[in-house]
Amino acid sequence: MKGVAVSAEDASSAETIVEIEWLPALHPQGYVLEWSGEGLRIGASAEIGLHYALITLEQLSKRKRQQPEWEHFRIEDEPVFPVRGVMLDIGRNKIPQMDTLYALIDRLSELKFNHLQLYMEGFCFDYAKYKASFPEAAPLTAAEFRELDAYARSRHIDLVPNQNCLGHMGPWLVKPEFRDLAEHPDGMEPPIPLPFKLPPTTMNPADERSAALAKDLFDELLPNFSSEYVNLNMDEPFGLGKGRSKERADEIGVGELYFDYAEQMFEVARSHGKKPMMWGDVLSHHPELIRRVPSDATVLHWNYDAPVPYEPHCRKLQESGVRYYVCPGTSTWSSIAGRTDNMLANIADAARSGQAYGAEGLIVADWGDGGHWQVSAVSYPAIAYAAGVSWQTEANADRMEALEEYVSTQMLKDRSGMGGRFLVELGRYSRLERSTIENGTYTAYLLGRGLSDRETLERDTAIRTEVLKLIGGSGTPFQVDYRYEEMEIWLRERQEELERLELEGPDAAIVRDELANTLWLIGQGAGLHRYIYRQGLEGATAEREWLGQLREQLETALSEFKRLWLARNREGGLSASAAAFAKLLSQYEDALRE
Repeated sequence: MKGVAVSAEDASSAETIVEIEWLPALHPQGYVLEWSGEGLRIGASAEIGLHYALITLEQLSKRKRQQPEWEHFRIEDEPVFPVRGVMLDIGRNKIPQMDTLYALIDRLSELKFNHLQLYMEGFCFDYAKYKASFPEAAPLTAAEFRELDAYARSRHIDLVPNQNCLGHMGPWLVKPEFRDLAEHPDGMEPPIPLPFKLPPTTMNPADERSAALAKDLFDELLPNFSSEYVNLNMDEPFGLGKGRSKERADEIGVGELYFDYAEQMFEVARSHGKKPMMWGDVLSHHPELIRRVPSDATVLHWNYDAPVPYEPHCRKLQESGVRYYVCPGTSTWSSIAGRTDNMLANIADAARSGQAYGAEGLIVADWGDGGHWQVSAVSYPAIAYAAGVSWQTEANADRMEALEEYVSTQMLKDRSGMGGRFLVELGRYSRLERSTIENGTYTAYLLGRGLSDRETLERDTAIRTEVLKLIGGSGTPFQVDYRYEEMEIWLRERQEELERLELEGPDAAIVRDELANTLWLIGQGAGLHRYIYRQGLEGATAEREWLGQLREQLETALSEFKRLWLARNREGGLSASAAAFAKLLSQYEDALRE
């Protein structure tokens, strides 16, 4: 079929002949774009391929304004991974406003993503049956999810429902009316000597009431989604088979206990016409369970630490004939500003190993651990990079300049062209910490932990290392060699760069303030370390003056944190997220009085 389009940049623009051709041999998401100098030809085999062709055409048109006239070009393009997605955590404190979610869907569409999940573990959906148990929550309603589903579908994005139903159920199990469903209702004694119990986060799969609660949740949630999939999660069931389900676990084994429960959840999914998804961490620890993975299930193979390779488990899943996706992370959680080096290596490894061993999709996870302090712009480089390597892995894996340019011009709308580089560098402040803290940054950890003396800090951090070791951490002893003077210089340089950005998007003022407060929080963490280790502070007067400065700076940062949170997100969860800052501020005041 053929048509005529008019280019309307100015009154003198000539008409351009546009020919749209159906090419059934193309990949459904593939397309051909060809410009002859006189006319434009677009070829596709499906509507989604035409959609991606038009996105590319729009991007080319924007670049054309800064480049010479093209005499001719031809583009033949299709993705490496059929499914390319983002998982945004709305289960830890931060539930976005609807406008924020609409903007996210628009951004993902521009990056040719076709899959989105909003991760839930607490009361993020307005479950009518259990609403009275969560009066503090500000959940998304059924009507809002239906609106998001339709909006995403119109942009060729599959909005997949997501609700945890075994592990990560702490927000439910902390409530008195659900506590009896926990594997360890009174907390779990760790297998190593610690001065506290681990809180209950895992439901007892041997208790039929656990499956009944999960069924209630899915029965109310799933009818609001048109997707043929649902992510049941079921990851990290800490303490499974060691509490109330121990008798059953001793009888059949922990792995079989887990999968018996999983099969109940599969049936709930199928009763709604959905295909189940599940995280793959339990399968990696119990490879004998892979034989039980049904043909309609998709395993989500996750790993967020760059030194840990994706290849072994990818190979195992392929050899077992299991359908799976690779799921790296943005590395922004528990970090304030991200961890750029880990992010790039982690996502590249996931894409390369997934491509080599038959993964059908790549989903990048943007988690909210540690209070979900990171602002959305901090995750832009990771999301753009994941989009690039999931579309064409080797073509985009090492194109850092192109990544920075796209983040600057398309995501930040920055006329200076420096914004992408600024965000990439923002995620490298941890280089100056020289710390062994895992899955986050030492600076963010300090802010969450609060004020103390050096001896207490190092003792408690050693305990943290042991706790993380229980759930897969390396167990590397805590060390830190904080370069405070270099950090001061780094912060000044980033502040100067931020002032030179020329942001033009509709949320430009908010983005600028969010990034400014991100720098304030990093500076607060750095200053807290200086105080605890008494770096360059000689005498009580100097210590008191520095403590006063920290208090004043934190008052400003906390006020901004709350204001900027409410500009994009619902109020529910704000007090929980800001609690560490409020506690630290109170500790400063107590210390100054003393």
